Parts: sequence; structure tokens; C-alpha cells
Amino acid sequence: PELMDFQNSENKENNENKDAVTTGVELMCRIFLGPDLDSCRHMKEGNYFQAFENIFTESGAESTILLDNIKSIINKFDTQQSLFDHLNECYVRLFVNAKEGISAPLYESCYEFENAPMMGKSAVEMTQRFKSKGLSMENIVHEPPDHLAIELEYLFFVLQETEGFIPNEAVSFASETMMPWVSVFNQRLKSVTDECKFYFFASSLLVLFLELISNR
Repeated sequence: PELMDFQNSENKENNENKDAVTTGVELMCRIFLGPDLDSCRHMKEGNYFQAFENIFTESGAESTILLDNIKSIINKFDTQQSLFDHLNECYVRLFVNAKEGISAPLYESCYEFENAPMMGKSAVEMTQRFKSKGLSMENIVHEPPDHLAIELEYLFFVLQETEGFIPNEAVSFASETMMPWVSVFNQRLKSVTDECKFYFFASSLLVLFLELISNR
């Protein structure tokens, strides 16, 4: 009975950890698709990043500082609408229509080599991954398949394929496919103006998060 109690406790902890990780992937996916009023409402209510607080409970100061910085930005705005307007302006400036050009594209293909275009090898590989799972790209957001949010969507799907533990495919996808280019993406965002630091802090948190998944 003691062994059974231990196993039940371990299974419960595994399930709780897995649920928190899956929720974290979903939230990151929403962040990098671009802001929406519902997400901004949850951010203003103070519970949007709860999953990350649970995940990084024992991870040290870096994650705490990032979460505090993100909350500090959120708290500067009185309403969900004003927060949305700010994040939307930043998202467009950083990832959609920058006068000086987009230094940190949201597409993996753009990181294959210097000045690489969209829809490269990475996009082809992501399309093949979706097909291998019987998933239709038509049901996903209308973006190239190697958009950061779509890769997170794929990671979310892989995590849901098993119960109680993080599957090997999720570990390898996080460590071998996402980490290399997301780390560069994060470093490029480091130089953004102070007015648009939200996405730098969010991408820094994402790097820590992918490291955690990679280390299971």
C-alpha cells in the first residue's frame, strides 16, 4: 500500500506538472500570435502568468525577475483596452511593419542563415510535421507554418498525446528545433526600445521555458 500511495502521489505530481507546462505553451502561443482583449483582461486581473509562477517555483531569480518585469509593464495601464492598444502597437512595430525593417522576425526560416527569406526549409519541415499528425494547416492561423505561435501550437499538440509525463518528441522539438532560433530571436529583441520591452521579457521567459521542457 505504501508503494501504491507513493506511485499515486508521483502520478498526481506528474499530471500537475504536465498540465502546467501545457497551459504555459498555450499562453505563450497566444502572446506571440498578437494581443487580444481577452488575454489583456486576464493579464489585468493578475492571473494570466500563474502557470509560469507554478512552473518556475524552484527555478531561481531569473524567472522571478522576468515575471516581475512583465507585471510591471501590465500594471502601467489602467484598463485592458489601454494595455491591448499598447501591446498591439508594439507587436506591429516589432513584427509586422517596422520602418527600419524587422530585426526579429517571428519565422524560423528567417534564422537559417543571414538574411534568409521566409518559407524556407523550416516551413517545409513544419508542414510535414503537421501532416504526420494528421493535422490540417488550414485549421491553424493563416501564417507560414514556422511562425513561432504555430510551432508552439504543434508543441501543445505533442504534449497532449500522452498523459502524466512530457513525451520524448516534445523534448526533442523544444531542444533541437525551437531553442536554437528562439534564443537568437530573444537576443535580437534585447535591443528594442524601452517602450516595447514586453515581448523581450516574454521571449526571455519562453527561452527559460523551452530549457525546462528540454531538461524534462
